[in-house]
Amino acid sequence: MAYECESDASKCLGYDNDVIGFAVLRNKPAPTAYAANPTPVRVDVLEVGLIFAAVLLFVSYLIILPGIRGWERLWSFIRVTTSIFIGTAIMVSIYGQEWEVASLHKVETAYKSFFREEIHDAEIEVKVGLNAVNITLKTNPIQPFIDDEHAEFPNEIINYNERFHFYGSQRRNGFGPFAGRINREFRAAQWRGMPFPILWIAEYFVLDGEKIRWGRSYRHAGFYTYIMLWTAFPLWLLSNILFFMVLRYGAYFLMLTGGSLLTGNILYSSIRYGSQPLRIPFVTEDNPADGLEFHKGPHFMLCLFTGLISFIGGIIILIMDMKFPQEIATFFNVDVLQDFEDTYAEDKEAFENNGVQEHANVPALKSSGMSNALENGGKDRPRFESKRKSRFAKSKRRPRTSSAGSRPRTDGVEEQGNGTASHPTSPPEKVALEEGGVSIEMTDKEAVKETTEA
Repeated sequence: MAYECESDASKCLGYDNDVIGFAVLRNKPAPTAYAANPTPVRVDVLEVGLIFAAVLLFVSYLIILPGIRGWERLWSFIRVTTSIFIGTAIMVSIYGQEWEVASLHKVETAYKSFFREEIHDAEIEVKVGLNAVNITLKTNPIQPFIDDEHAEFPNEIINYNERFHFYGSQRRNGFGPFAGRINREFRAAQWRGMPFPILWIAEYFVLDGEKIRWGRSYRHAGFYTYIMLWTAFPLWLLSNILFFMVLRYGAYFLMLTGGSLLTGNILYSSIRYGSQPLRIPFVTEDNPADGLEFHKGPHFMLCLFTGLISFIGGIIILIMDMKFPQEIATFFNVDVLQDFEDTYAEDKEAFENNGVQEHANVPALKSSGMSNALENGGKDRPRFESKRKSRFAKSKRRPRTSSAGSRPRTDGVEEQGNGTASHPTSPPEKVALEEGGVSIEMTDKEAVKETTEA
């Protein structure tokens, strides 16, 4: 039966030649099976996704930018571009894998188990992030044994990229179920038959004893830096919101954002180095005693640069808000009158002209633009004065007047044509008196009664 099946597929069990397309891409009555086609990791998908989201947001803003007129178009472009850059830099720094990097070229090393040939002209690169380490091994060409008739696997493609995660607790030594995550991933890589250079490098992050504690050092440094960078992200969001309300508070939070990023850099630099710097020896064509030596990578520099921009930018905005409030409010397109507060002010220094309260704080009046109240004897002054002067505007209030034919109220009482005094209909207001050097406060109604009895 087996011979008949091999010679004539129509006699095999389950073969149905009447079904259209059944025999396409088949030579036997079985499901089509394709060989595995592993491909190397060329880019960090998460990092590229974050950058793509930021670019998409920026392009959407550029579409609406022509609708903004005048100089506001330039100011808006600077604000939005800087804000998007800071937010994107924070997220890329959190998930990026290049806080420290090391690379070697033209490496001569053994390849893997059950493979007797060595590989030459290999490139090894290590990228350390906050939560994981990436190890890359490739040769040039990527099929170095294709012309070697004695090679066991002449079609072998050498282009590996493996990631080992070390976040989480240190847990137990060894490779059991209670060991750390990087220990368990290292043992799984051994079972899969990973090349020796990748396993040798990963072993430096797995071992945790004596003076070989680089894995613990990188894990602690990444843990605390990770916390500080995630603290900077909500501070950046709050600074964007506060820049539409109170510029000074927005500057404070932008400075806190930069401070958190710079603190993350300081923590990573101080905690990362263990008992001694990490150096992994390898043999190269140029130097038999060469090795991988680690240095700060692009994401460390990106975090540092973003922190400096945020902190210095916050200081500049704060100084501008103190010295040039009108200009910085125009730059942020903020209403300059929004923080004006109008309150009632009492003056207990003088009481003249039949109960009329005089202003004694002459410099404050002149600075607020109400010096005409002194020149007119206090009759044209506003009844209310701001305790906290606005930095941008003057009070536009005018004194309330009585009914037709009567003069403006100055003491809270209207004088009508028959010369009799009538009590005001508005709520009684306090008036300050001075009797015998003692300051007394009473309502308008009590002040009128005292004046009538006198």
